[in-house]
Amino acid sequence: MGRITKIDSLEKAWKVVDYQTSAQDLLNERLYLKTTGWSRVQLTDEFKRQLCDMLTKDIGGNHKTKEKVERCLLFKSPQHWALKRFYLTKYGKEARISYYAGQDHVSEMRDLRSFLKKV
Repeated sequence: MGRITKIDSLEKAWKVVDYQTSAQDLLNERLYLKTTGWSRVQLTDEFKRQLCDMLTKDIGGNHKTKEKVERCLLFKSPQHWALKRFYLTKYGKEARISYYAGQDHVSEMRDLRSFLKKV
């Protein structure tokens, strides 16, 4: 069994993958690393909370909904197609999470919120 890479920032995640990867892969702590292929990684607690905060802001909803969504993202491993559309990308010198909408961003976020509240 190989060494588990510890990730503490978006920049570190970008450095080890060096290409687009989804937020779902980050939350599941399984990334395709450029050196070893598909591998387990470990997110620091602080970074996982920051990642979930970023996603929760983008997913939206009222205060109660945001709390439920954030708890689900932090403590469960949700599998939803919309989480695969949040990509880790790098623009200039900054790595960030961006959502790539399909047809209708509003209905996609509503569907994701509804799913995460029920998980």
